Amino acid sequence: MKKTRKSFWSAYWSLHDRRKQLRERLKGYLDGLPPKIRKRIVLTMLATFAVLALYTFGKAVYDIGRNDGSRMVKEHAGQVELSIKPEANDHFTPYYNSMYGTDEE
Repeated sequence: MKKTRKSFWSAYWSLHDRRKQLRERLKGYLDGLPPKIRKRIVLTMLATFAVLALYTFGKAVYDIGRNDGSRMVKEHAGQVELSIKPEANDHFTPYYNSMYGTDEE
């Protein structure tokens, strides 16, 4: 058990270190790019997101009401359970008092 735990943590930390190295390398590369190219990359990402968002919205609106020609199945909901009516008295007694008791003991 101890060997398994130790090997797990060693694998975890080696992957963590590798991820950290890749992150630093990518950050160094991106920091070295000129501002004009950075702007192009950001605008391309924004345009891609906008196109995909509009496509998703348009497809959803187009598909409203289309269930491949099938109708919605309507079934009876079944018997509804009603709460028990509290005892009628001269004073107002909320329902939860009869469920959980009162302050009086």
